Amino acid sequence: MSVNGRLDTTEKVMTHLSVGHQQQQDAYRVLHESGLLFMLSAHAAFPAGTVPIDVHLPDSDLDILCYSEDLNAFQVKMARQLESIAVNGRTEWTFGDHASGQNVYVTCKLTLGLWPVEIFAQATLVDQQNAYLHMQVEWSLLQLWGEAGQREIRRLKRAGWKTEPAFAHVLGLEGDPYIAMRDLASLQKPELWDFARSRVTFK
Repeated sequence: MSVNGRLDTTEKVMTHLSVGHQQQQDAYRVLHESGLLFMLSAHAAFPAGTVPIDVHLPDSDLDILCYSEDLNAFQVKMARQLESIAVNGRTEWTFGDHASGQNVYVTCKLTLGLWPVEIFAQATLVDQQNAYLHMQVEWSLLQLWGEAGQREIRRLKRAGWKTEPAFAHVLGLEGDPYIAMRDLASLQKPELWDFARSRVTFK
């Protein structure tokens, strides 16, 4: 792991990817050379998900979080630009409600290079979106657990677990894992680490 602090800004995440392992560096290259983040810069684009924190699988997406007050306008504005950089010009748009109670959202799936990319936009500030908060908690936990924790999360994901349920399982959290992981985001790092130290189920 190349960063000991928070991955809480786009610049920090991109710097982290640029000096990471080969796959992370390739993700950085694709995002940089495609101009995707520049295209989405007016919408506070933030690279999130499993790739920055290094618990991704071979078929994992590069996730990009965005903010937009008007999701229909976002789709109209971005469709042609995204088609211009997507492999074969193909994009797939979906509107919907989040299963765990978030606001209405829109996603755009496309491929850049060899990477599947999913853009997620919501009329919620990026740093208040569940995926952002989950990533901050997960990164902090991985800094506590080190390589053993990364191996355990990857093991669970290879067995079919989604990321948030895998972390919640390791922590022994009950109830909806997405809500439980979001609740942990209210803790400061020392509090989170104190909470997590005695709850891990791996060695």
